[in-house]
Amino acid sequence: MFTTEANYKESFAKAVAHLSTQDMPVQWRIKAVDDLIEVYVRQVGEVPDGDQLERLTNYILRDSKNQPDKVSNTEYPVFSEWQQKHRSRREVPLEYVGGLPVEAKRVGIRLKHRHKQKRIA
Repeated sequence: MFTTEANYKESFAKAVAHLSTQDMPVQWRIKAVDDLIEVYVRQVGEVPDGDQLERLTNYILRDSKNQPDKVSNTEYPVFSEWQQKHRSRREVPLEYVGGLPVEAKRVGIRLKHRHKQKRIA
């Protein structure tokens, strides 16, 4: 299937494109992608191209991108790096929430700035 004499990268790209068109449950997708990569590494002796690995990853995660409320619908949601940073900026420890005035809770004044003001004053 993937031999070093032939254009193995192009044939792997075609195999990835064909696999990406298949509609199957997530567990089967993971197994199919894993098997395809194992066959490639066994026959060629190197890891597939990063672009093809990204296409395979997107194929596995295809359904998870269309969940607008994945945090409340999933037990362990997967956040992107941007989502994790954004969430950590918005979260406030419960011990600090009781001391904030009602206006700060409504408007969303950042707690970090309140602490700086308290230290300066």
